[in-house]
Amino acid sequence: MEIEARHLRLVKSIADAGSITSAATALGSTQPALTRQLRRVEEGLGGELFVRSRDGVEPTTLGRLVVGRANAVLSVLDSLQTDVATATATAPAQVRIGVRYGQAMLGLMNGLRATVPNAEIVTNSESRIGGLIDLVAGNRLDVAVIHEFVGYEIPLDPRILSTEICSQPAFVLIPETHPLAARTEVALADLADENWLLSPLDVDRETECMTQVCADAGFTPKIVHYLSDGLGVELIRAGEAIAPSVPTNRCSGAVLKPLVDSPIRVRQLLIAERHNPLVTSLDKLARFVGDALADALSNQPIYTAWAERHEGD
Repeated sequence: MEIEARHLRLVKSIADAGSITSAATALGSTQPALTRQLRRVEEGLGGELFVRSRDGVEPTTLGRLVVGRANAVLSVLDSLQTDVATATATAPAQVRIGVRYGQAMLGLMNGLRATVPNAEIVTNSESRIGGLIDLVAGNRLDVAVIHEFVGYEIPLDPRILSTEICSQPAFVLIPETHPLAARTEVALADLADENWLLSPLDVDRETECMTQVCADAGFTPKIVHYLSDGLGVELIRAGEAIAPSVPTNRCSGAVLKPLVDSPIRVRQLLIAERHNPLVTSLDKLARFVGDALADALSNQPIYTAWAERHEGD
């Protein structure tokens, strides 16, 4: 069997993910299907590339050789395809963007007007991160802003390139009548008896992150609600739940509180399909989005006070 680039991407994805199941999820496949494909590649190369371990898979000696060569070959191929796309690209007449928050949307629009000033900007408010990733990978969106929890990164589709915009601590949103509302900062352990509200289940691993950081604080969180922002805020105002939140959040009837030692951090990412002409402008666009988010934070007294207290930490 002649080895093709798609075979190398398969091997690289498994090595990067550390397990066939995780790689299958990232590739939009299934574990049995990916296992069969891997076996065909191994038969073509004449040896096993991975061995199963308690924690997933580990590359064999041959596997390490192939993964190393795959990384080198794919890097050259991807660079070539990007360079060709850039050299032959014309300014798009329309740019389709996916966003979940207003500040990010305005920053991205400002960046696009500076980069492709004559393009029409079309927005998509898809609320699921997984949905945004799928739309970008399928070339139904040109760029999108997503988030992930630091230490709980999202395994992105190999077709997607990303650049970091910024990272921020997550605060906690509690009712303004809450007994801890007067505190400057709140220890996570002091929230052990609370009902937690998280965003609807998505690929951002929020539940996994919350479960682990709460376990580190000595308790198992009672996650009883998975709701969108509007419905969730109503529950918080009514004293029925609390929720982790970005520090730019503002809503009447609830207050934001920093968590002691900032155990949860959120990273904002800008993503595009790797052959989209805008990939060469990702860093520039990310700076515009980052500036917009920084402006929003500078107008949030709770955040600026926290930042002053922790300057130099």
